[in-house]
Amino acid sequence: MREIINFTISREAENLHEESFVIPHELKTLYLDIKVPEGCSYIGFVVLRDETGAIRLQKLLGYGAQKLAVGTEGTHTAIGGVPGRILPGEWKIYFGIFTETVKQQLGDKTIVLETVVTDEISEITEPIGKWIWVEEGSFHISPEKYDWNQIYQAETRWYKGDFHTHTRLSDGKETIRNAMKKAKDMEMDFYVPTEHNLMHTGWCDTDLCILPGIEITTEDGHFNLFGITEMPEKLLEIVMYNGTPQMEKYVEETIKEANKKGWIVSLNHPFLTVWKWKYGKTSLEDFQCVEIVNDPTYQDAPSSNDQAICFLDELWKDGHKIWGVGGSDSHNLIEERYEGADLPSIAGDPGTYVFCEGLSPKNLMEQVRKGHMCVTRFCKIIPQITVEGKEYLPGDKITENGENIVLIYEAQIKGIKERPKVFLVKNGEKLPVKVYEKTSGDFYIKEEIELNDQTWNWVRLEVRQRQGAFLGYVNPVYCGAMDSVCSTIEEIWEKMGEN
Repeated sequence: MREIINFTISREAENLHEESFVIPHELKTLYLDIKVPEGCSYIGFVVLRDETGAIRLQKLLGYGAQKLAVGTEGTHTAIGGVPGRILPGEWKIYFGIFTETVKQQLGDKTIVLETVVTDEISEITEPIGKWIWVEEGSFHISPEKYDWNQIYQAETRWYKGDFHTHTRLSDGKETIRNAMKKAKDMEMDFYVPTEHNLMHTGWCDTDLCILPGIEITTEDGHFNLFGITEMPEKLLEIVMYNGTPQMEKYVEETIKEANKKGWIVSLNHPFLTVWKWKYGKTSLEDFQCVEIVNDPTYQDAPSSNDQAICFLDELWKDGHKIWGVGGSDSHNLIEERYEGADLPSIAGDPGTYVFCEGLSPKNLMEQVRKGHMCVTRFCKIIPQITVEGKEYLPGDKITENGENIVLIYEAQIKGIKERPKVFLVKNGEKLPVKVYEKTSGDFYIKEEIELNDQTWNWVRLEVRQRQGAFLGYVNPVYCGAMDSVCSTIEEIWEKMGEN
């Protein structure tokens, strides 16, 4: 069989296009060759449904050739696909556009995407391989194929990873295999793929702990979901209604679905120029993390990241226990630099360290929920927090009682040459602390700070270069209680404006 399907794309076109084709008899492999005009990458993604209506493939038209396939095995199925039988009947192919990219790239122009649908043997751009996560014919992660309890490393320690990454499934430029090589070079232990409105259905062989994720992407903001077990129910509606008033409804429903199913919701780069978060009515109870450092090599990142840290402080001042995470948001090849950047954008910069008693997907999720995390650049921070001899981790509630709780905060800061500036931030107030040099490249601090569990108290650690650039953030410990005044993000924005 061979059929050509054309999609006409413009600013005036619908966000989601649909065409049908017929498979006359059972096939071993179905191939899609999508010819994207030069200079028009990343304008949208393709979705393929089989004769039952089940989604069998989803892929952003991004970097490199777009020669895709779905087959009976992972070796004959492109990333983002679901292996299984290719049965006769009416199949459907959808093309969903990213409205913000279309506006940026096309302007008032119109283009045609030609898609050749065939069973003629052809090259596959990037097959999944043998490690398939999903059940046959569906976008549900199979507990038989993906083991949430698998122990990748048995030690009790701080594990390094990245909670915001991209590969060629969406708009990243690296293959999955190259991404794993770079992750090992960056001494990472875990990796969370978060593609734009797309879900990985498998992975390459690796000894890293891979936690399934997704980045829900709209014109008015992005958020990550960690530990997903299936494709979010309203994903196609999010594509179809992007840029319309209905969009906010589907965003809210997706966040509610995530919380119901036990996925972690993380607010991405909330102040980053055109990608800032604009859904002011978002309930603060609905997300567990805020991305406080996003791709620090990007032009507008330093100031927007500092705003995100201030935003999280305002949340804590209002009594909300929400945790800071980092994300490289890396899209580029290793030799590429953003304009004006001295360093490449690479997964693991920043790194987020999570304290786990053995590294498994389940343990990783549990510790993120508890806030047992540090976010760093160019260094590793090992905090040691004690009260009356009892040790606490970042994110913990201090259980000692009294109006004069003495907290001893020690921390090692390893791997930097220049003596850093270090602050303990208590209830939003920055308190500079003395920094001692332990050995060349290793520094430490030790401070006592008083807390009072009769009121709401919290303390976190922040590390910066002498010139002020970000080096590290350690999530707060806290005691006492507070009835929050603010319930939505826009109310926190107002508080930030007042301050």
